Amino acid sequence: MRTLFSFILVSVAIPIGVFGQSNYYFPNYFTAYYQNMAQITPAHVSEEGKAEFTSGYKSLSGAFRKISSYYFTGARYFSKENDRIHVARIQFYNEHEGSYISSPRVYANYAYQIPIGNNLNLFSGVSLGMASLYYSAPTTTQSSFIIPDGSVGLGLKSDWFEMGTSAFQILNETFVPVANLVTMKRYYHFYASAQKEWPSEWKLKGYVLSRNMPDVAQEYFGAVSISYSQQLTLGTSMKYGAGVSMFAMFGLESNEDRLQLMLNYNSPFFSLIPAYQSNLEIGLSYRMN
Repeated sequence: MRTLFSFILVSVAIPIGVFGQSNYYFPNYFTAYYQNMAQITPAHVSEEGKAEFTSGYKSLSGAFRKISSYYFTGARYFSKENDRIHVARIQFYNEHEGSYISSPRVYANYAYQIPIGNNLNLFSGVSLGMASLYYSAPTTTQSSFIIPDGSVGLGLKSDWFEMGTSAFQILNETFVPVANLVTMKRYYHFYASAQKEWPSEWKLKGYVLSRNMPDVAQEYFGAVSISYSQQLTLGTSMKYGAGVSMFAMFGLESNEDRLQLMLNYNSPFFSLIPAYQSNLEIGLSYRMN
């Protein structure tokens, strides 16, 4: 049993590079990250609303159906003079890797945006908090680890284009969950998005993301969507070697506030490991304007 759960930890639930007795931990992320851009960069700043609450749930299927992830994010926006925007955000994230392993994280996040030119803004942010691992099995002693963690981000945006970079697990902390040393090694995101709007309330948007992790295969992601009046969005995405996804977002507005539901199915089509990559993501967000 001990060997089984060690294998799940270092081989299935998280991408890891193995060198001697040291393993690297990189958390899984949601394919539909654009539902909550704070997953990709702590510098994320929305252009509308006073507050926003976002949650998401992801579950694998088949033999790996007990592997799941979920998150909750709450953000408050403070606008200052000269179009400067301050953001205070809290983030909670957890991965369940089977019945006996979970890795909850909690962060406090601050982001700031300033105009630097005609229709061009610079934004930056930092997150600081705690990452932990809880390990429990019927035939072993329960154990848990809590370590400091953080991330930083920087980017540029205009009315139609946004690009940025961010670094996660910047402290390179280590822990020993079973027998081997595990390092939360620093990794990086490079992302961009662009959109085209038409007077008829239709909008076309595209996303690209590169996730660069040391000593393991890099991840590349692209998506395109078309939406109408913030009430309906349909799109498709593809992660290299990990299948094709189809997603839909449904919006409902009331007194200028907006509730949005997102459904994303990651199919095994074009996947290198079909049984593992097939999964469903559900997201819910509420924006107060």
